[in-house]
Order: sequence, then C-alpha cells, then structure tokens
Amino acid sequence: HDMEHGLVRYVTRACSKTSCQSCLAQEGCRWCPATQSCHDKLSIMDKCDIPINSAGQCWGERCAYQLGDFLNRRPNDAGQWIKQTMDSIASPLAPFPTYPSPVTGMFDLATGLALSDHMGGGAVHGYTIAAMADWGTGTCEARSVARLAASEDPDMTVHLGDVYFVATDEQFRTNFCGLQRNPTQEGVAFPKGKQVTFAMMGNHELISGGAGLYYTAFPYTGQQATYAAWQSDSWRIVALDTGRLSYRTDIEGIREVEVGETDAPMPSVVVEWLTDIVRLGDPEDKRGILLLSHHQPYDAFSTAYLGAANQLNKILPKGKQVVWLFGHNHALAIYKKMQLRNLDYVMYPRLIGHGGFPNIMQKPKRTDGLVAYDERTYQSIPDDDGRSQSIGYNGYAKIVINGNDLEISYITADCVNANCDSGLSEVQSTTVARERFTSDLATGDVVQAALSLDESLLTVLTNGTEPDDDVASVSCLSQSELGHYNAALNHFD
Repeated sequence: HDMEHGLVRYVTRACSKTSCQSCLAQEGCRWCPATQSCHDKLSIMDKCDIPINSAGQCWGERCAYQLGDFLNRRPNDAGQWIKQTMDSIASPLAPFPTYPSPVTGMFDLATGLALSDHMGGGAVHGYTIAAMADWGTGTCEARSVARLAASEDPDMTVHLGDVYFVATDEQFRTNFCGLQRNPTQEGVAFPKGKQVTFAMMGNHELISGGAGLYYTAFPYTGQQATYAAWQSDSWRIVALDTGRLSYRTDIEGIREVEVGETDAPMPSVVVEWLTDIVRLGDPEDKRGILLLSHHQPYDAFSTAYLGAANQLNKILPKGKQVVWLFGHNHALAIYKKMQLRNLDYVMYPRLIGHGGFPNIMQKPKRTDGLVAYDERTYQSIPDDDGRSQSIGYNGYAKIVINGNDLEISYITADCVNANCDSGLSEVQSTTVARERFTSDLATGDVVQAALSLDESLLTVLTNGTEPDDDVASVSCLSQSELGHYNAALNHFD
C-alpha cells in the first residue's frame, strides 16, 4: 500500500491465471479448487477456507479436500480445526449402538453368517482383508489408497477410524461414502469388501457425537455396531471400540476435546461382550487373535493409550499372544513382540495410521521396542509462515488368511512421477514389509514364522531378514519423554 493525499491504497498482485499450476507459479498467489480461481493469498476475494498453496497439491484439486488442508501449523488449517471442533463438540451425543438380541456380533469368517457359539467358525483359504486407519480425508491420496485396496479384490475391508475434520454427516458423505462435495470437487468412497465392509470409531467420530458414523456410514457398510468378531477355525479377528470414550464428556454430553483426552478405554458393554459372548478369555480356545483398534496400546513416537489394553488384561488368558493393528498416530511402524509392564499377555503391535492423513514426519522418542518404520518424504507442504512440513506416503495393510497362517503385507502407493508432484498412483504400489504368523492350535501361541522388510525404503533398527521370537519387556513413554509433544493438539490425530 502507499499513502497518496492522506489515503491508504491497497494494491494486490495480478493473480489471474486459470489453472492451479500456472496460478501457483505466480509469487503470492493461491488456487481455490472450489471456485477454480486464482487469488492473492491475502485477497478478500478468495472464497476458500484453505486454498491450495503448493504445486504438488494441484493434481488433487478435484477431490473433496487436499492434504494441505489438515496441517496443524498453517493458520488457515488451524482456524478450521478450531472452528469445526468448537462447532461440533456440543452436538448431541448419539446413543451407543449395540447388537439386538439374539444377534451376538460374532460372524463366520468363511460365510459372513452370524454365529451363536463363540467356538464357531469354518475353514478359510485365501481370505483377503484390506485394512486402513486414519483414511477419511477425502483427498486424492486417500482415493489412490482406496482404489489400490479395491484392486486386491478383498473379501473384507475395515477402516480403523477417523474421518476428518470432525466426522460430521457431511464429511462422512464426501470422505467415506463418496458423494460430491460441490460442483467442482468429488467425494472419495471407502472400498467395499465382497463380504464385509466395516467402519470403526476413532476420536474424530466422537468430536461430533458419533452421528456421522452411526447414521451415515452404517447404511453404507451394512453394520450394526462399532465392534465385532469374525471367526475361522484357526483365527479370531476382533474389532474393538476405543473411540467412544476417548474424550471426557460433561453432564450435558459436551466432549472436552482440548483438555479431556482419556486413555481410550472400551465402553463397558463392549467389555461385557468380549467377556460373556465372545468369551475371549476361554482357555480352551486356542485360535490366534488379531485385534483391531483405533488407538495404539504402544507407541515409540508419542503417547500410548492403555485403556483397552488394561481391560483386556482382565479377559485374556495369561500368556496369550495376539497380533494388534491400530492407527491414531499417522505413521507406519512395526514393533517387537512385547509384553508391556503390568500386562499378562503378549502382543505384536503394528501401527498402520498412514491410510490417508498427511503423516507428518516424526523421529521416534525411543527405539527399544521398534523394528522398522517409514520415514520417506512424499511431499513437502508449506505452512505459509516460511516453513514447510514433510509428509510421508499413504497406504494400507493387506491381510490374507490361509488355514492357520495369517500373512500381513504393508503397502504404500507409488508416486506417479519421480518427484511426486503428480501425486500417488491408483495402480502402482510397493510392499515395504511382509510377515507371516502361524496359529498353534495345540498351545494357543501365535508364532511369527517369517518377516521381510525392504531396507531400501524403511528405516530398520533390527535384523530385517529373520523373525525374532524373543519377548521384549517394555513400558510406554512417560510424559517427560514426550518432549515437544502437545497433548492439546491430539485431536489432529
């Protein structure tokens, strides 16, 4: 601006280009995907809540959202997180859905039919599950992951929770059911399994009271509740609900998102279901157990949530071994076989929170329980404050069950071109790790029979060629070890 005859006159840049790439080639210009128009980054003519600010996001302009919408330091993003959270936390808390009698919530993995006996379940061979966590962003990256997962022709697909920003009905419609967001931006659909499609509850679903999940996602998936068990003659796959109680609620049902985070326990009805219906503690049941949850019972990068882990300690037989897949932290990491202090069972923890959210690069706070993690940079996205944030690759886990063998492949989408500024491919992917577990029906043990890590892509801290059957005794991070971790920002997770 300048002063002329005592008046302030503002002069803006000529941001008049008609494509995202050419717009961003002009200094100080931003692209609005909703209006397909170019504006000065400070212009009041910009109708976008969060305009595109880097050329690498242009490839995804036609999807409902872009990865740059969800960063936590960019002022536009922070404003949206705060506004949407505050607008949603007082929404009515929807009633918790449970199974009506005589439905047990247990299903035959082979046929999908309901079971009445906790020992039920037939033989399966080549049964494929695609699992992803923190996927519900509505970005073209999430679309690439969804289409890659769909190409596996899965019998079951499972989302381990979190639709963004705050899992409203509208955000579930666009970011999960695939409905159009506006005339220029299309929605992104979660891939359906041939037999089962299942949506779990994360903390974001709770922010808006659960209505988006219960009333919009359930009709899309066909499920009745946020917890379930699918059983073969060798394996039990159990979905847990750690999202429903992940924030404290006041007497009026308002969620205390900023200062009321809990250790994410399961609702009592789920604990009773696991104990009395599923009978997860039956010592005569020697089948292997694969647990699915949103929150992590162990984390080398940030805080862990031990609510469900402690509840399971009162249910599982002592010494029982389980494989546990989870999200919430936006990364891909494989941990050692471990027994957490004060717990009587053993777990193989696996973090698969790289489904669709911009997984901002992290360094582990501790490495004693860590086998490998993915710290490759997919893109660097500016914060509009002179700094940028490096974000990692998105992907999913492919689980294949053959009799008493359970194989998990950890897959990330490939870039379309060498520098990744054309986004993630919908047809090309890379398996960065693969492992195979065997369920010993004589002892009830779960044995890691094989492990393969791509050491050219992953950061590997232990031997990546042979499975290690030793049990590490570890504890979770103390608050003093979290360093700069800000618990008040956990609703970004």
